[in-house]
Amino acid sequence: MKLIHISDIHIHTSPILGFDPVANFEACLDHIAEFHADADRIVITGDLTHLGKAESYHRLKSILAASPLQGLTSPRLLIGNHDNREIFTSVFGDARRDDNGFVQWAEETDAGLFVYLDTAEPGTHAGHYCDRRRAWLDGILEKARESKIPAWLFMHHNPIAVHVANADAIGIVEEAEFHAILREYQDVIRHIFFGHCHFTLSGQICGVPFSAPRSTNHVCWPDFSGIVERMGYGAFSPNYNICFLGEAGTVIHSIDFLDEHKVLWAKD
Repeated sequence: MKLIHISDIHIHTSPILGFDPVANFEACLDHIAEFHADADRIVITGDLTHLGKAESYHRLKSILAASPLQGLTSPRLLIGNHDNREIFTSVFGDARRDDNGFVQWAEETDAGLFVYLDTAEPGTHAGHYCDRRRAWLDGILEKARESKIPAWLFMHHNPIAVHVANADAIGIVEEAEFHAILREYQDVIRHIFFGHCHFTLSGQICGVPFSAPRSTNHVCWPDFSGIVERMGYGAFSPNYNICFLGEAGTVIHSIDFLDEHKVLWAKD
């Protein structure tokens, strides 16, 4: 199965840190449509907008409607700390929510069960996965285990400290509790896909591998100074990830979509 993982598009009416989020996201979608229209799913793991404003969600909706990526390749949309849950669901009326109103759901795919999590909490940039959300996830994963179906988790916030202070300060607050779920269902969960940090990441948590792409707009620089207030950014290449999910394993490529014009093809 071929999955496209995008994160942190930050749709906004004006540039952010000197970069145009609308132009960059449109370029990202255009690149996918031209070179990877055969993808089975496309998932955007949060920070759909920069300030959670209705006009930004309407702009995103119009961009997605104009894209040839429709049907199964219509991007699945998760929310992040820069989003507003109520405004998002008012604009995207078909957004799926659990019984507690969180924007999280699951769908079966050829690779197994895709589980989309809601880690946003109003009033804070830190991630939260409260008792009610964990109870929902526990029920989903237990059913997957009973059905012998592998699960793939998608979320916005980094679920583990990444040793970059300004990212870890706003990671998942209930990290220990979330890790307990990962340990319990290590036999079920194949991979965790997240964003939030704006730089490329990979590793594993409690035996479960994870990956994250950069932002499609303002890419951050991983800084290991330990200074929480320090955030590095610059004219680095935004990207998205192409993920191949198979029984034998998972392969992930980072695609710097604005650099396609730089490619030179060797001749025999």
